Amino acid sequence: MKPSAKQGHPGASRLARLSLASSLLFILAGAQAQTPGEPPLVRPIGKPWDSGNGFAFAKKEEKTRKALSGIACTMNAAQERVCLMVFDEGWQARFATLGHHKLTIDPEEVKLKDPEKEELDAEGAATDGSYFYVTGSHSAKRNGCVENVHSRHVIRFRLDPATGRAQRSRKGKLVDDDDKGRLWSIMQSRPELRKHVREGDHCGVDIEGLAVSKGRLYFGFRSPAGILSVDAEALFKGGDPKVKLALVELGAGRGIRDMVAVEDGFLLLTGPDDDRKNQYTVNWRIDWWDGNSVTARTLAQLDLSALNEPRTLRKGKSRACKDNDEIKPEAMTVLDRTPKAYELLVLSDGMCDGGAMTFTVNR
Repeated sequence: MKPSAKQGHPGASRLARLSLASSLLFILAGAQAQTPGEPPLVRPIGKPWDSGNGFAFAKKEEKTRKALSGIACTMNAAQERVCLMVFDEGWQARFATLGHHKLTIDPEEVKLKDPEKEELDAEGAATDGSYFYVTGSHSAKRNGCVENVHSRHVIRFRLDPATGRAQRSRKGKLVDDDDKGRLWSIMQSRPELRKHVREGDHCGVDIEGLAVSKGRLYFGFRSPAGILSVDAEALFKGGDPKVKLALVELGAGRGIRDMVAVEDGFLLLTGPDDDRKNQYTVNWRIDWWDGNSVTARTLAQLDLSALNEPRTLRKGKSRACKDNDEIKPEAMTVLDRTPKAYELLVLSDGMCDGGAMTFTVNR
């Protein structure tokens, strides 16, 4: 008897069963290939943002354009997102407006230090809506661990809510510009940090992240892995800074490269610490910290594999800038958030104008 249309052909039925079995084996193999507990890999959304003609500097321009190390953003009266960008080369910062996958860079310089002195080694920036804050690394120089007292500064200046930029006097100077070197002595007073802030031929502490929340400044260390917080007003105007220190467990060879306050804690951008042996073995992650615990929760690992080919901006022009082979994410801000995810903008040392990239990270 011929098989009916409903029964189907026996050969076709066997093929269907074989196909289903193969699909199941493929799914199981994929599941076994994934290491349980590994954070999800997230790739950037699209290409690095356009930065127009790029940042302009009178000295060491290309090197400085590839040294973006901190970002602090606010919304101005026109509902534009305006960001202060700081660099670990030189003594200037810049403002830029964030558009649709585009940075519009202000030509005006933001003078953080006396240009005749050595560079601040600015590593972090933050804003509370009233002030911008910038911190130096407080670290010795990388070559030979030579003492660098010029990096031991925390600076703040008044924010103009109308423009979202620095408030300036009629002579163009920053309003309420205040520069303090007090944090060094505060760190020296903490037994847990004392060996990292002694004077002399010693690399010691390295601050790379800065955030502000509820009147307190939070300094994130690349080495040793930890977060020091102080009362912001007391730091600048005197009084008890109400110091708190959390030595956060991030994993072997890992330190904080930037941080930003969110409604329920802090997002940490983490990567290799100061030990050179970890430079190529420790990956880049987004972690969440509640503000008190000694541990952080990993949200995602950044997949930077698509950026293996360095870019050359304005090729053939006098202001050409080529990315370094090494990409080191060092600045982060939150563009948007939902109950389920954050949209983050991440900028990197080694990429021209920071090579701004967008990532979606589940909460």
